[in-house]
Parts: sequence; structure tokens; C-alpha cells
Amino acid sequence: MNLSVKDIAGLLNVSEKTIYRMIQNEAIPCFRVGGQWRFDRREIASWIEDTRACKTPIEAIAERDEESLSVAEFIRRGGVYLDVPGVSQADAVKECLSRIAKHIPQIDANGLFDAIIEREALCPTAIGHGVAFPHPRVFGKFTASSHIALCRLQKPVPFGAVDHEDVDMLFFIFPKNERRFLRIQAKLLRLLRDDALVSCLKSSSDPDEIMAVISRTESSVFGEVHA
Repeated sequence: MNLSVKDIAGLLNVSEKTIYRMIQNEAIPCFRVGGQWRFDRREIASWIEDTRACKTPIEAIAERDEESLSVAEFIRRGGVYLDVPGVSQADAVKECLSRIAKHIPQIDANGLFDAIIEREALCPTAIGHGVAFPHPRVFGKFTASSHIALCRLQKPVPFGAVDHEDVDMLFFIFPKNERRFLRIQAKLLRLLRDDALVSCLKSSSDPDEIMAVISRTESSVFGEVHA
């Protein structure tokens, strides 16, 4: 079931004006239906859980960040990793982090693994359709700048998704702070509604092609952005 702006305002106990400001600033996952903004109940449930974990006031999330957000640039920083092996959620996450740590040496792969598995036990980060956003509950100690690492698994693995679909596409979001995480998450969710982008992510064997499609999609959906 999809929710309206009025529904979300009531759920978060804020004004509809605040919700529209969050939409404008790409701070909450949403989409349009017939010219009206709507919110997927499952995405919002996960977003609310992360907001509570971040301890960030809704009004602060609604304000525009001092920097524009470029998902494509963050993925360039974090890297694209294809055909990652793993027969379980834990195996896949550990192997992904091992590869990411070779590209981003400052990441503590072992500490981050423990934090991510703890977060998954609290509430799965799978958003449906074979995609998950593994992340810890606390962000600042893991990175000083924002990255997104995109990992595609060799085979789908169970991830506790609400739609019961196994996951083979992992976006590891490493933001420099909690507020930045929530905005990156919302923007990624919007981009993943593009069927052509999802098809490329699922099938392409060329990281450069994947990056090009992400960049084009982001430019088309949000206009030109800067890191």
C-alpha cells in the first residue's frame, strides 16, 4: 500500500510543508503517481528505522545539505564489484567488505562487518526486487567522506526481504554522517525505480558501462549534480 503526503506527515508528526521540503531536498524516498507524491510503505518503514538509529530530528533532515549529492560520484569513490561469491548473507557481506577494503584502505572491514550484521539483525536492509543497502547504525567512525560501494553477487542469497526475494545487488552506503546517509538512501531508492538502470545493474559485465548508465539516469531524474 502506498502512502500520501498527508499520511506521512501524520506518521512523522510534522507538517505537510516539512514533507514537501524533504521531497524537494531528496531527503525521503518517494515517487509520483498521476502528479501526486506517494511513498512505498516498506521503504518508509526502513527509512524510519534508520532515522531513529541516526537520532536526527525530522526538521533537520528536511533542510538542504551544504553540498549537492552525486550518487554516481560516490559510487566512483566506493567502486563497482562484480561476481562476488557467497552462499549466505554473512559470507556475501564479508567478501564484499574484503574487496572494498582493498579499494578504500581506511575502512575497518572486520569492525564494519560486525556493525552491519548487528544492523541486519535489528531490521533487514533488503528493499525488495533483489536489492539491499547494508549499513551500520553509526556511521562517522567508519569514514571521513561519503562513498557508495556497489557489489553484485554471483548468486542471490537470503537477506530477510519483505518480498521474500533473495538478494544479489548490494549498495554499501558509507556516509560521513547520519544526515548524509538518509539523503543518499532516498536518492538511491528513487534511481532504482528506473527499469533501464536496474536492467543494466543486473546484467552488465562492464563497470564503466554501469557507471555511465548511473550517471545518465541521475542526470535525467535529478538534473545535473555535483559531488
